[in-house]
Amino acid sequence: MASRAPKPNSAAKLTRIDDQGSNRSWNMSFAVIGVLTLLLFLNWGLGYISAEASVTLFVLATLVGVFMAFNIGGNDVANSFGTSVGAGTLTIKQALIVAAVFEVSGAVIAGGSVTKTVRKGIVDLTFIDVQPLDFMLIMMAALFAAAVWLLFASKMGYPVSTTHSIIGGIVGSAVVLGYTLGIDEPWQMVQWDQVGQIAISWVLSPALGGIVSYLLYRWVKKTILQYNDEADEALARLR
Repeated sequence: MASRAPKPNSAAKLTRIDDQGSNRSWNMSFAVIGVLTLLLFLNWGLGYISAEASVTLFVLATLVGVFMAFNIGGNDVANSFGTSVGAGTLTIKQALIVAAVFEVSGAVIAGGSVTKTVRKGIVDLTFIDVQPLDFMLIMMAALFAAAVWLLFASKMGYPVSTTHSIIGGIVGSAVVLGYTLGIDEPWQMVQWDQVGQIAISWVLSPALGGIVSYLLYRWVKKTILQYNDEADEALARLR
């Protein structure tokens, strides 16, 4: 008969309760910051959009964007810092702080080109008469579809790519719009040459990452780890 695990003592119970309370306070702090950020953005956005714009559509688009950002954080940050947290280099709280700073910094500083590609480089609207509202609906549908998939993948523990998700959502939404508008070849709504370049980058990224990682580790091992071992051996011989 298998032995039962020993019951935690009073000290262990108190420690666990303290940890749960600390994590709950930590989670609530992030939730409050998120809500305040959302309210500040809505207040700024309502003053930025024109008087003819639909306030309902703006609020809905903002909520969908926040939903997508939440799921990107749940999946991308886990991909980026899973190895560091797993190795014990960073705690989860430290990883969250680093991610909050540098994920936002990267989006603000280096995200413009990617945003331009996603905004203009995938859907081709030059050969059809489409209203701006239709294009907004394409992007909102793609954003919501990608967010739902990321939520499901994060819940199941799948380290999926947020880029794959949003590109697939945009392509699917554009093709459906083509069918809705009665285009004979709705596939023409998509700039497949641009999608092909994006797909090539998906293949090259892990390959280049692996090569750089190998070269970096080889250099560290040769110049630091092996040097320390050789120094220890030399000291042992002197003794």
